[in-house]
Amino acid sequence: MEKDMEGAGGGRVIYTREELAENVRVPAVVEQDIKRIISERLEACGLYFRVFSRTKTAASMARKFERKDYGQDRKLQDLVGARINLYFDDDVDICKKIMERTFDLLEWSTSERSDEEFKPIKLNGVFRMPEYLRKEISAQTWDMCIDDTFEIQIKTMFFEGWHEIEHDMRYKGEELWDQFPSFSRYFNSILATLELCDKSMVTLFEDMGHALYKSGQWTDMIRCHFRLKLEETEMYPELEEVLNEDQGKNDALGKRIFKTDKRALVEILQTLPRRIPINVNTIAAVLNDHIFKDERLAAIFRERDVYNDGREEFVAESRHYELQPLYRNLVFQMKAHVDGNRMREVEKPSADDIFKKAADGIYSWIRAKYGALFADMPAQPGDYTRQIMAYYVTIRIDAASRMLKMHVRHMDLDVGGRIWFSEARLDPDEDGRIILRACNGYAEPRRESPVPGTGGLFFSYPGFYKTVVDAVGIRSGISCAGRRRILRSD
Repeated sequence: MEKDMEGAGGGRVIYTREELAENVRVPAVVEQDIKRIISERLEACGLYFRVFSRTKTAASMARKFERKDYGQDRKLQDLVGARINLYFDDDVDICKKIMERTFDLLEWSTSERSDEEFKPIKLNGVFRMPEYLRKEISAQTWDMCIDDTFEIQIKTMFFEGWHEIEHDMRYKGEELWDQFPSFSRYFNSILATLELCDKSMVTLFEDMGHALYKSGQWTDMIRCHFRLKLEETEMYPELEEVLNEDQGKNDALGKRIFKTDKRALVEILQTLPRRIPINVNTIAAVLNDHIFKDERLAAIFRERDVYNDGREEFVAESRHYELQPLYRNLVFQMKAHVDGNRMREVEKPSADDIFKKAADGIYSWIRAKYGALFADMPAQPGDYTRQIMAYYVTIRIDAASRMLKMHVRHMDLDVGGRIWFSEARLDPDEDGRIILRACNGYAEPRRESPVPGTGGLFFSYPGFYKTVVDAVGIRSGISCAGRRRILRSD
């Protein structure tokens, strides 16, 4: 690592690709979960979009550290990034608000340009990494002037189509374009045309929606006006009849639907307690529930069971649950010196003896708890990783270095959505003593109210901890004085 004391924060840092590759480890689940959460939120609102994601490679990070002045006061913020491409220009602000509602926003930034200039408009948001995903990334990452944030870029499809070419062929070679101003002007005219296309598409569909409203073609009017991804569903005849009857009135329902802003509809869809199918009937029902309050429509939708529409035969199948991030909650955590004072079989146990005995105890606990699920788990301690649905076991052992790391998790059979986990680490400290770090806890979505009958989870130590304490022996305090001291006469 190189340092430049004139850089940001009093010490610019530059890391090599090898240093970054060794210390920065981001499991695939981090990028996948961010992409999944974004997609679910946008799909629930019916927006037309595509999402792409990436995790920066060590080589890419190294190049960025060389170009930018990163230090303790300015850290790399886009270790993980997502790009949202939207089909309609007016969806950019809508998507921006959805992301603010979904993640913990730090800041938005956008590309600047003058009134005479045409170039890509790119909205960049920096968000705090969800805590449960931050825990999945290697702890050394946060010592490398990397922030626990991720980036979301929002762009339209028209700009996305040529942005990479513009970036490589023009932005990186501005001095070349300065030699040929006529070509640069020609390029600007193309960019202006693309920007006009973005805005013209919205205007086209809005004007077409108005024409359809005037002619009483309600289904197509809803499709053009709201420009959402709708299911192929026929409008209820009763609904169409009411809209036709109202046509021409000052407060006609068809007119009220057309006058409803797309942003207002999406805002309602975001706040619904469960995800619903999006079609012409449910849009009319949602608007009526939250805005119009028309009794004729309410009666139609009650009779039709509009949000299920008779397509689901069982009550259980009609429930739509929104997936929520899981947040870690520790119920037990400790760090102690494993000194071998309980090892009667060895008079003066060495560090190797203590490590082996403690590692055997931890592995025996894992095998006793999870061995029935993972039939190929070896009888003797060794490296092992397996997953079956919500059950997961991973253990790494290096006897020569006296190092053990393990993580196990399983679902709670009594409380839905809760996952229990246990972690342990054995390794020597600077004095060669074997140190045990252990924790036990659970992860679950944030709940509005606690689950009844779960008071016992406030303190629960993993079974291997008792094994190490009883069979190997630990020291987690300081030596007391060898004589009594009277504090009070009584």
